[in-house]
Amino acid sequence: SRSLSFTRKKCHEKSNCAADTIDRFMDLQRLQAPMNRTNRQLSFTAAKLFATSLALFASAEASSAGSSVPITKNDKQIIDMKEDSVEQATVSTFNSTISLNATISPSLASTANPSASPSSTPSAEPSSPPSSSPTLSSAPSSAPVAYSRPPRVDIRYVPWIDLPADIATTATLLNYTYETWADYGENPIENLNWDRLSRTEKQLAGILGYERQSWNCWQNHYQSLRWIDLDNEGIQSKQWWEALGWDISSWNRYDDPPLSNDKYWYFLSEEERFAAAQLCYFKRTWDEADVYVDGFPMNKPTYRYTNWFDLDDSVRSIASDGLKYDSFLWNVVGLHDLEARDWKHLTPVEQKAAKLLDFSQVSYDCWINHYSGYSWEELQFYGIDFFYAILGWNDQSWAGLEETPKKKSWKQLNEEERMAAIELCYSFETWEGYDMTVNHGPFPFAKPKIRYVQWSVLPEEMQIIANGTLGYTEEKWNNLGSAKIETLGWDDLTDEQQSDAIALGFYKKTWDCFHSHYRPYDWDDLNTSQQDIFRQLGWSEASWFNNETPSSYERRWDRLSDTEQSVANAICYFEDNWDRNNLEEAVQIADTTGSSPMNPTPTQGLDPSVLNNGRRNSANTFQNFFAACCIALSAVVWMIFM
Repeated sequence: SRSLSFTRKKCHEKSNCAADTIDRFMDLQRLQAPMNRTNRQLSFTAAKLFATSLALFASAEASSAGSSVPITKNDKQIIDMKEDSVEQATVSTFNSTISLNATISPSLASTANPSASPSSTPSAEPSSPPSSSPTLSSAPSSAPVAYSRPPRVDIRYVPWIDLPADIATTATLLNYTYETWADYGENPIENLNWDRLSRTEKQLAGILGYERQSWNCWQNHYQSLRWIDLDNEGIQSKQWWEALGWDISSWNRYDDPPLSNDKYWYFLSEEERFAAAQLCYFKRTWDEADVYVDGFPMNKPTYRYTNWFDLDDSVRSIASDGLKYDSFLWNVVGLHDLEARDWKHLTPVEQKAAKLLDFSQVSYDCWINHYSGYSWEELQFYGIDFFYAILGWNDQSWAGLEETPKKKSWKQLNEEERMAAIELCYSFETWEGYDMTVNHGPFPFAKPKIRYVQWSVLPEEMQIIANGTLGYTEEKWNNLGSAKIETLGWDDLTDEQQSDAIALGFYKKTWDCFHSHYRPYDWDDLNTSQQDIFRQLGWSEASWFNNETPSSYERRWDRLSDTEQSVANAICYFEDNWDRNNLEEAVQIADTTGSSPMNPTPTQGLDPSVLNNGRRNSANTFQNFFAACCIALSAVVWMIFM
C-alpha cells in the first residue's frame, strides 16, 4: 500500500508504540486551534488512558519475549482499530471544540437562533447591527484548499555515476547505495517525514537541497503523516489523496486501498494523474519501475498510423469533418498544424472528434503532439522535462531564448537519448518523419504530382497559391528549376511560404529533395548515404563548399550512365527536372510521340493531356472504323454490279 504510514509501522514495533503515541497526541494538541479548558483535559486524559493501555500491552509483549510469541494479524488489526478510533474521536472533539470556542472578534451577522434569556455578563463591545442581506452561499466552498507544490530537488534524479563526489558521499551517509538511489522509495529513510529525521539526517538532507516541505513531498509524498495531519497548515495535501480515492479508513489500512493505488501512471485518469503530480509523483516514482506497452509508455493509437485510404469511410469522415484532415495531411505525420497544439488548445469539436478516434488527453499529447505544446513549467509538473533535457533542451531553449539543440537522426541517438524519445512517444518512423503515402517511383518519397502539371491545367485556386508568397508565374512554373524559390531549403522558407508549399503538396522532405536537391545543406548536414550519392555525381566536400558544380550536371539525362541516373533518382532528379524541360513542351512531345505524359493530375489521377489524348484516340479510332466500313461497302457494291 502506498499509504503505509510510518506511524502505523512504528506502532507495530511493540514497546515503541506507547511513547510514540504520547508524542503524537502532544504534537496534535500544540498544532490544533485553542480549546477550552474542559476539552483540553478530556483530550489529554483520553491520550493518557490510551497510551497507558498500549504501554501495558507492550510490557506484556516484552515480558513474553523469551517465548518468542509473534504479534498476529488479528492483534495488529485490534491495535489499528483502537488507534483509528482515537484518531477519529480526536477529529470529532477538535471539530466540536472549534464550534464551542468564542470568536476572537464579535460576529457582524445576526444570531440565527437567539437565546431565551440575556447573558449574565455584558459583552466587552456592543454587537454590530445585523446584516441587511443574507450571504450568497449557504454551504462552504468546494474549491481546493490552497496548496503550493514545493520546488523539485533535481539532484535526487541525477544518475548515481554522474553525482559529484561530495554529493555521493552525502547520499551514502543517508544510507543510499547505487541500487537504492536508482530505485525510488527503496531507501527506508524515504519512509520518514522531516520531523522523524535525526538532526544529522536533516543536515545531510539539507546539503542535498532539501528542507521540510520538499522532503515531505518529493521524498515521502506525505505518506508517513496521519490522515488528520494532512490538512495542517503548510501541508494541505489531503485534497490530493482524496482525489486519488483515499479516506481515513483506507489510509489507516482498515479498508482496502482505492483502485488508483494499483494503476500505472498512464492508466490513471486525468484528475488522478494531476493529483499524483501535486503529491510530487511522476511516472518513474509512481510506477516504481519502467512500464511499457509494446515498447512504448502507453498504448499506440488505433487509427492514426494507418494509411488514409485504408481507413473506413466513417473514420475518414470524423478525421476530415472534425479535425480538418485530408489524405496528404493525414499520411504525412506531423504536417497538420493541428498537431502542433496540445489537447487543451483543441476546440471542443476537435476534442470530441479526437475521442471518437480513440484518443484521450494524455495519448493525444504524447503520440500526436509529443508534449511540444506544453510550457517548460508544465513539462516539469509531470516530470516530462527529464526526457527533453536528455535530448539537449532546457527552459531557455524551449522558450526560444537560446539556440535549440540540433536534431539528430534516429541512428545518431545514443541509447539514453533513444529511450527518452520513446518516452515522448516517438518511434523510428515518427522521429524521422513518417510518410504513409504510397510510393511506386524510384525516388525516396512520393513525387508531388501537382507540381509537374502545366500552368494552364492547374486549378485556379492552386494558381493563386503558387502566385502568392512563392512567387510563381506561368513562365517560372512551366520552366522547371527557373524559380528562385526552388533554390532555397525548406528551413529557409518563411512560415507563410511553408504553408503555401504544403497546400501545393510539399513538406520538408519532398521540398528539399525535389526542389533544392539538398544543395542548401552543409556537407556535414548530409547523412553518409547522401554524401556517397553526391560523390558518385562528381561532388567532393571541397567542391560542395566552393559551389563548383561537377561536369556531370552539364550532360543531358539520356547521356548519363545507368548508375548516374539511379543515384540522381535518389536525390529526386528525373529527366524533366534534370534537363529543366518546359512543362507545356513536355506535354506536346508526349502528344506527338504517344509516350506516357509526365504525371497524372491530383484531381483525376491522370494528367489532362492523357484524357485529351484518350478522347482524340477514341475519335480517331471511330473515324478509322467508319472509313473501313465505307471501303468494305464500296467493295461489296462493286462486286454485285460487276
